[in-house]
Amino acid sequence: MPAHRAAPVAARRARDRRPAAERRAEIVRAVLELAREHGPDAITTQAIADRIGVTQGALFRHFPDKEAIWLAVFGWVREALDAAFAAATADPASPLAKLERAFAAHVAFVAAHPGVPRVLFHELQYPGRSPVRIVVRALIADYRRRLAHLLDEAKAAREIAEGVDTTLAAVLFIGAVQGLVIRAALAGGEAALARSAQPMFALLLDGYRGRRVAATSRARRR
Repeated sequence: MPAHRAAPVAARRARDRRPAAERRAEIVRAVLELAREHGPDAITTQAIADRIGVTQGALFRHFPDKEAIWLAVFGWVREALDAAFAAATADPASPLAKLERAFAAHVAFVAAHPGVPRVLFHELQYPGRSPVRIVVRALIADYRRRLAHLLDEAKAAREIAEGVDTTLAAVLFIGAVQGLVIRAALAGGEAALARSAQPMFALLLDGYRGRRVAATSRARRR
């Protein structure tokens, strides 16, 4: 084999000998990078293999098929988002303070991994019960339950209005983050996410507290 071809082949073989867990994590990162750059529809196994510098055959030594890759991606998303939520709500603060920190942590997570909301909502727009869609819906349902529980605590502490439907309030929380994602896409970058997080949460807070408390809060801010 000519020397100019032997070096790239040797380098590729060295990359292929990476530990399996490290290679799978690299594949997950590659999928999320591609989702940010091109959108989920453009993510082929060839594109993933090209991104990490291996053959498709090497890719399928770590995952049996493309569905298994997506399951690994959403498994990572669930673990990472759960960890961010747990860290944000770990301190013994008021429920509403925890909720605000959870909102900031969620926005920071999306800003750091902008491919995540794209792949999540790409899956949700299709009907059916494929294994991947079941995992995605379970991920969001579990996160929504965590938020609703925190909102229930805030209601018990009289930090939000007694009549607030905490299930809907949790949906509104997630929708607000997604709204910021859309705004960032229109603005052309993730920097807009961090700038808009606090004003968006203030709007949420007005809704959670109810008309009377929200009006008082706005008057104090003037």
